[in-house]
Amino acid sequence: MPNKIRRLGDNQNPIEEATVKLVKTIYKDLIVQKKYCELSIYGKNKTIRDNNAVNSLTHLHNQVLNNLKSWNAVIKAKENGADVHSAPIKTHKLDIVAGAEHKFGQYIIDKENK
Repeated sequence: MPNKIRRLGDNQNPIEEATVKLVKTIYKDLIVQKKYCELSIYGKNKTIRDNNAVNSLTHLHNQVLNNLKSWNAVIKAKENGADVHSAPIKTHKLDIVAGAEHKFGQYIIDKENK
């Protein structure tokens, strides 16, 4: 049995690492969201509850949904058989392949629909 030459990065899977990074980011955002929601219900007074309700909505809109907007647009377009390489989806495609999880984004773009 011939010895296989091991190279740097043989045990790495960049798509898997990018996916894990995306899931961790979403999880951290949801933990923050949970804190705001709990304080908006169980806050000690009306001001704390009201402020955390606003913070919850703002965080949900500005962080969680905005981070996933491009991913959702590309995945929907791929499911519908639309061309992701032309407008208006191209902008979203470029967002996901240029971000921190770019290898996973490129995997989604290259994946064939079945």
